[in-house]
Amino acid sequence: MKPGFLILIVSFCTIFFSSGFAYHEEQVQLEISQMTGIFNSEMNMVMFPLVEKEYHLQVVLRDKAQYQNSTMTVGYGFNLMDREPNRLSPDFIKPFMGFESTHSTSSNRDSKTIHTSQYEFPIIVNFTVSFEKSGVYHYSYFEHMKEPGRSSGSSSGGLFVVSKYSKAINDDGICKNAELLTLTKHDFSTLVCVTPKTHHELITRGWAPLPG
Repeated sequence: MKPGFLILIVSFCTIFFSSGFAYHEEQVQLEISQMTGIFNSEMNMVMFPLVEKEYHLQVVLRDKAQYQNSTMTVGYGFNLMDREPNRLSPDFIKPFMGFESTHSTSSNRDSKTIHTSQYEFPIIVNFTVSFEKSGVYHYSYFEHMKEPGRSSGSSSGGLFVVSKYSKAINDDGICKNAELLTLTKHDFSTLVCVTPKTHHELITRGWAPLPG
């Protein structure tokens, strides 16, 4: 095989794989941008929002068969929960034993009414959100059909809102070092990055609440 022909093949393979990888990255980014959740200004999903910072929130309607030609109310709700970690001693050397209380102290919610016939699926409904206080929030994203029938769907879960990030964390609340794990301090003042071993030790000592 001639050297020039070999170089041509290698160059073609390099371009092909590079293009394929770029296409994959583009598809992943596209899929994320069409998900329900909280995003920063760069449209990266944020798992640990910061206090008093504005975020983009979107609720996505995907079920064309169910929601086509419908009048929908689409929205979200965040409830700040009074959940202080229950530590058994002041020096935090005892294991974390859960939360002392779980009642809601404040709420933040909004919704919009849309006619799905005016859009193409998936339909993305946009909001701007921020959080006044750090702590544990219960979230709910919902869609409710007003016409022609009566049906609804929702997703819910827990969310930690923190006051600041450590320097080891990116703007989207993810560790810059992929081998480290995120961990929230028990008072939700700081989000840090630690090794798996330290992660377990800090939770056991009561420095941090259990994930989720």
